[in-house]
Amino acid sequence: MVAGTERAKIVYVVTRDSEANLMLQSPLEANKSHCICFDVIGVDVGYENPVFAAIECIYDDSQALTKVDKQLVYYELDLGLNHVVRKWSTAVSDTANKLIALPGSQDGPSGVLVCSEGYIEYKHWTDTASAHRVPIPSRTNQLDSRGAMIIASAVHRMKNAFFILAQAETGDLFKITVQYTSDAVTRVGIKYFDTIAPSSAISILRAGFLFAAAQEGGNHQLYQFENLGDEIESPEFFSDSNAEAAQFAPHELSSLVLVDEVESLSVILRSTVANLAEEETPQIYALCGRGARSSLKIIRHGLEVSELAVSELPGTPSAVWAVRRGGEHDELIVVSFTDATLVLGVGEEVEEVTDSGLLATAPTLALHRIDGGGLVQVTPRAVRHVMPDGRVNEWVPPQTREIACAAANARQVAVSLARTGGHTIYFELHPQLGVLREFEEPLRVGSDVTCLALSPVEEGRRNAAFLAAGCEDQTVRVFALDASRCLEPLSMQAVAETASSVTIVHQQQSLVLYMGLRNGLLTRANIDAQSGELDSTRTRFLGARAVQLCSALVRGESVVVALSTAPWLCHVHQGRLRVTPLSYDPLDFASGFVSEQCPEGLVCVAGNTLRILTIDRPDASFNHAAIPLSLTPRDFLLNPQSRHFVIIESEHAHYLPSQYKQALLAQGLATDSQAADDAVLPPEQFGLPRSYANGWASLIRVLDPFTGESTQIIELDQGTAAVSLAQVVFGDTAYIAVGCASEMALRPRKCRDASIRLYKWSNDGTGLELVHVTPLEDIPQCLMQFGGLLLVSLGGNLRLYDMGIKRLLKKTQTSVSPHLIVSIRPHPHVPNQRLFVADVQESVRLVTFNLNTYTFHTAVDDTLPRYITAQHVLDDGDTVVAGDKFGNMFTVRVPERVSKSLDADLTGARLIYEKPKFGSVHKWDLITEFHTGDIITSLTTCSLAPGGRQVILYSTLLGSLQVSVPFVSKSDLEFFRSLESAIRKLWTPVSGRDHLTYRSAISPVRSVVDGDLCELFFTLDDDKRERISDEVDRTQQDIFKKLEDIRSMFAF
Repeated sequence: MVAGTERAKIVYVVTRDSEANLMLQSPLEANKSHCICFDVIGVDVGYENPVFAAIECIYDDSQALTKVDKQLVYYELDLGLNHVVRKWSTAVSDTANKLIALPGSQDGPSGVLVCSEGYIEYKHWTDTASAHRVPIPSRTNQLDSRGAMIIASAVHRMKNAFFILAQAETGDLFKITVQYTSDAVTRVGIKYFDTIAPSSAISILRAGFLFAAAQEGGNHQLYQFENLGDEIESPEFFSDSNAEAAQFAPHELSSLVLVDEVESLSVILRSTVANLAEEETPQIYALCGRGARSSLKIIRHGLEVSELAVSELPGTPSAVWAVRRGGEHDELIVVSFTDATLVLGVGEEVEEVTDSGLLATAPTLALHRIDGGGLVQVTPRAVRHVMPDGRVNEWVPPQTREIACAAANARQVAVSLARTGGHTIYFELHPQLGVLREFEEPLRVGSDVTCLALSPVEEGRRNAAFLAAGCEDQTVRVFALDASRCLEPLSMQAVAETASSVTIVHQQQSLVLYMGLRNGLLTRANIDAQSGELDSTRTRFLGARAVQLCSALVRGESVVVALSTAPWLCHVHQGRLRVTPLSYDPLDFASGFVSEQCPEGLVCVAGNTLRILTIDRPDASFNHAAIPLSLTPRDFLLNPQSRHFVIIESEHAHYLPSQYKQALLAQGLATDSQAADDAVLPPEQFGLPRSYANGWASLIRVLDPFTGESTQIIELDQGTAAVSLAQVVFGDTAYIAVGCASEMALRPRKCRDASIRLYKWSNDGTGLELVHVTPLEDIPQCLMQFGGLLLVSLGGNLRLYDMGIKRLLKKTQTSVSPHLIVSIRPHPHVPNQRLFVADVQESVRLVTFNLNTYTFHTAVDDTLPRYITAQHVLDDGDTVVAGDKFGNMFTVRVPERVSKSLDADLTGARLIYEKPKFGSVHKWDLITEFHTGDIITSLTTCSLAPGGRQVILYSTLLGSLQVSVPFVSKSDLEFFRSLESAIRKLWTPVSGRDHLTYRSAISPVRSVVDGDLCELFFTLDDDKRERISDEVDRTQQDIFKKLEDIRSMFAF
């Protein structure tokens, strides 16, 4: 049964076709007008006609919903008549909110548990005479008189028994047991189990785990059962004991242990972009979460790297390798210096090895294990083949020549001599003798070779098929290594700078040649497995340093680690080849590393240190560091001088721990301060204690984002809510203004009193000092600096304040908005003359300020009512991008005539007194419209890629970060429009909803191409991709290149 909030109830019968595929039969309706449904669930009745239970209330147009009675209603699907009938109903509590179905047939008594405020009651149509009602225990020392409400539940069946875990809104888990006979329930019991974060749903797995899906933000968590709660000393209450006042003492996790969690950014309340760490790409700072589990998260584009070991080296190395002799794990770590080689043995401890047979008095250019257990070491003066028995075979170049670079695998070695025009010697392992044999004719490239690479050995072959050489003439050449055409040139790729490193890996079922250049560019191209030709060339800028490349394995797939001013990982994810930075220090050289503790890792050198790293989650494009907060964050701003954040936090109907202690002492629930301290539970696990309905807990925090420490915390009085925040400069002094409201009610919006608290910076920008408090008569929803004054929004009014000795001085007030102003943004070029004001339900309006009359006037407004949640003004000063509470993102622009008039007359007086056409002066020009599917909480413009153009970055309530990329050429726009249209025809969503209808859910989509839909091209099968490429008149490789370029140039 699928039930709507009002009226609609639809039943689907699930069957299977002849091929055992699931099918839905035509829906059967059980609609009832003037009926509101609060919960619906299926009742376990065994093999009888299906029965559904629902909590409903019936109302009429003249009746207030607060006075209606709720009912528990059973609906039965008669399979014979194929019809849904209303079978039975009974009255339940007005606070009933959730149903829990009990096992039926041979496993239980059937029926449902009705969860209401403060108690749980058993109901079933076959047992109407007896009443089984058990109270939901409340915490000891709870000041709030409200009863607990159940928000999630899970039923676990065992052999001849079952139990229920139910979670209250505070996060407390209760174990519910039902005792029954063959025909009736005898009693219901409830017992405190444990406390975890509040969840939207919980599920008990047969393997002994509990999965908790986070409620409105936070991480999803997986727990393992230590016991079933029988060993924990906690009182149990039963339905036949008449215990109305049931209480328990919460405790630390005793029956569950946290095993894993799925990290999430939800919910994002505010975000901003800044490069405080002075990295190549900026960081995203986001206020996330709710209550005591909220945090400031510093989000970086890059893969998270785990550091397993770090040790200092006696000098600065130039290269490192990890090699094995015969086992599955690497046994040696070889570090090359400018004039020596250090060999380290890998065991329980890493220590120097002197009997490896490797030459330690010269630098190493290449190192690899040779079939048969030997090692090949290439130094500037020799190619050394170290046999398993310790014997060494050497090949020495001419006396006046040195080896410049080399490449080796298990059966092949290639070396190139310096200053010889690319004189390259090729060796192969003799299959019978087990020694390296020089190829008769050397390879003469025609230009000095700077780097070499051998292709991976394909399955069914003994040797690599290709040799790649980077040359000083800014080319990369590919040569054949087959016996029939050994060292024959096959293809050549011109590059922008001399290659410093090359490597060949097998990715996406083809050979890919990576070329790292000295100017920081990374170029890659596909190698045809038969002809050796290069195609599908891609280039990306990685950093200012020359790029060094190495291949490795991550999750069994071949990847390439590219090292420049930052490390990067080139890997395949979701059918697309990605180049993603690693969130780690710059590295000089890296090599794949395999050990028992680290099956897929990297051994790296950075400066004079040796490091062992692992990449645990290559599928995550972002990583974040979380700094815990105490309450739900509302807003924040940055002090650019001290690089400290000021954060205002507030929580509705809750106490701070210090305020809770005072309330316990005041009400006599604690005898002394020590008892009050003992009664305070850790908020991180148990949440904050609840207070009265319009109570608020608030604080102002000064936070150092580098250390995560709070340099100052200012707790506001109980009942005071911190609403708004702004930095304002009076004279030469910077101040922090905080808008506050006491006993603020959200619906209807009112407060007992309001004020603006003005602070000035202290301790070099790491603390705040209160200057004075200015009382107000309404809630200060928005604050902003405006021409050396403080601009305050009170409802739909704008008011200006100047600095005073004991309080702020009111200068002027103008009504500019019909309802409530929720956001104010200054004009980027004339911030003291024009404002962009967003109303809670009347969209965005352009407001001008007349310096002569000291008044504000609306110059431009919208034709549609829009419920604004965030807005941002673009650099041209005429364009605004905004989001509303229905998930729409739209762009509007000042009409050209109005813009020119405002430039000529900054006060806008000429426009103000023009005769309006339709109820207002002038209207916005609508530029774009797009349904994102989530509520936008913050909008900004920034550059996310090194050297890239600006994009619109916005964060959403459910924790996503999205980017809108502006098109700068008409050809790109036409291409992506045609690609979107072609994919829309061939791709069907899982839900079956039409894509165009979804993106036009509120208003028709306008001038926006869905990039997420276009990137589905990577995941489609070859047949659909070929049909799409024919329709857009481009090859598949051209489409791949377009999609990869627009992401790498603009986004992440």
